[in-house]
Amino acid sequence: MDELELRHAEAHYAEMPRDGYSGRCEMLLPEDLRGMRVLDLGCRNGKGAYKLADRVGPDGFVLGVDPSAACVARAEATAAAARAEGAAWAERLAFARGCFEGLRAAGVEDASFDVVIVNSVLNLAWDLEGALRETARVLAPDGFLYHAGVFADEPLPTAAMQAFACAGNVFGAARSQAEFARIAVDRAGFSLCSFERERPVEPDGTDIAEELIGRSFTAAVACARR
Repeated sequence: MDELELRHAEAHYAEMPRDGYSGRCEMLLPEDLRGMRVLDLGCRNGKGAYKLADRVGPDGFVLGVDPSAACVARAEATAAAARAEGAAWAERLAFARGCFEGLRAAGVEDASFDVVIVNSVLNLAWDLEGALRETARVLAPDGFLYHAGVFADEPLPTAAMQAFACAGNVFGAARSQAEFARIAVDRAGFSLCSFERERPVEPDGTDIAEELIGRSFTAAVACARR
């Protein structure tokens, strides 16, 4: 992503409401993360990253990345105040500001993580293909993306999806599972993409919108292997 595109992406995230999809942040995780290097993409205020730090154990490491500097600051402050191990938390848990499409700005190097976890917010990316390419770049060989999100049986037109993404609505911005997998494998550098833990889901709270009435959605975990 060039500098101009990165500025557009940063402006997109800066204007986005931070309370979208708040009712479904159950933080679905892979079974065994012990000893792994995990990137929590879209970490918000860090609650999920703290949980991940417990899962990876003393030999693992977690980096939480969020486009919001305020969220990153709150995550760091809460970790420093609340982690039971005191200052030692910083040895396996860190936070950095960066947008989904430009993780180099957060200091994330090529092939430096085993797993990238995204809890619901990848639908809100300024450029999904660019975000998936960055995710593939930072994953080690055989590493994987674990994206717990919402997928539409029949997505809205592109302009409407982008408008919903700007509003922080993951339902209106949802793509189909087939399209997500096609982008991941054909254009972003993943070798395969499968879906698990599928269930029907409906918009609620701030995600309810007239344009979404009568449409069908599925909550699922997209597992894309590098």
